[in-house]
Amino acid sequence: MRAVVHSSIAEIPKDAWDRMLPGEPEGWVYYKAAEDVGLQSFKLGALSVEENGRIIAAAPIFQVQYRIDTPLQGRLRKARQWIFEHAPRLVNLPVIGLGSPMADNCTLALAPELGQEEQCAALEAMLAKLRELAHEFKSTLIAVKSIDSRADALAPAFAAQGFTRTTSVPLVMLDLPFKSYEEYLASLPAKTRGYLKRKARAEAKVRMEYRNSIDGLEHDVFALFQSTLAHSKVDYGEFEQLTPEYFPRMLAALGDTAQFALCWHEDKLVGFQLSLVGSKRIVTKYMGMRYPEARELNLYFVNWLKMIDFAINKGIRTIDMGSTTYATKLLFGGHVSRRWLYFRFTNSIANALLSPLAPLLDYERNDPEMKALEKDRANHAETEVSR
Repeated sequence: MRAVVHSSIAEIPKDAWDRMLPGEPEGWVYYKAAEDVGLQSFKLGALSVEENGRIIAAAPIFQVQYRIDTPLQGRLRKARQWIFEHAPRLVNLPVIGLGSPMADNCTLALAPELGQEEQCAALEAMLAKLRELAHEFKSTLIAVKSIDSRADALAPAFAAQGFTRTTSVPLVMLDLPFKSYEEYLASLPAKTRGYLKRKARAEAKVRMEYRNSIDGLEHDVFALFQSTLAHSKVDYGEFEQLTPEYFPRMLAALGDTAQFALCWHEDKLVGFQLSLVGSKRIVTKYMGMRYPEARELNLYFVNWLKMIDFAINKGIRTIDMGSTTYATKLLFGGHVSRRWLYFRFTNSIANALLSPLAPLLDYERNDPEMKALEKDRANHAETEVSR
């Protein structure tokens, strides 16, 4: 097996990528569009693994100056900002990573005919090449961003290359094995079903419009995106930032893969959602809302219920609802799906000394919403036991 570095995903044949990940919404076209749009702080590229002249694995890669204190949220955000302002070199490190800053999932394409040992060998070839690149570009840290449930099966490859594991930002996944929207609603607890139906009444005040272009609305859409970021309880720095060109250029590149929903109240744009539609799942990418109108119109609920109805009608069985607002998303019947961050320092001595500190930078442990969710679960368990 031989790992190959690519300055662009365009150097990997699209049909080779699609063979490994058929019907995947975050696929070759999406990552090529992401490169074309560009992010000011990131340098993007790709890795592939060849065996006997045939591509058997591929993934996007990135380089960035990363603040290792990013997982610290809530009350610790002020402390981390103070440290950054007074000693930026302690926390702001050059990083090379496997994955994409424009995806919550690490898209790791592996040939379907590979067995588990061969998959591990292909990944290990990628990780070894990343270590070479890290030395070449003088990167302090090497990371693999947001590996899903495949992490356990691929653990031998990470161990062989000296990587340490901690949690990344978890996602909420909603499974939809239903024949109709009514069947979906019937599957929910009666109290939750009644609550969502009351929220859905606001739909009469909202006009949903689906477009392939936002010509003339670029400024308004980006303003809604920034407004929503400002209302977030967490701050993940450069990994949340987009450029104003992102939305119009993505729509132009992705065609029918992208679904862009505009939400209107009378003649005012009050919200939007960009989703990627694949054959097996929908990935919700970005949402923007105007406040306080969004709360008054229950726009968050109206938007998700429309998406669920759309997915069921299309026979799509899974919606990736993304991160944040976990408690609310769970009301729709979703479940928290863990993601894992693997990392190692380029310097072997630093890696041995600093890797044990990984729990301090665990995303789940530091996320205020996840902590509140765990507290609620613990309280509920105590209540059940006391009964």
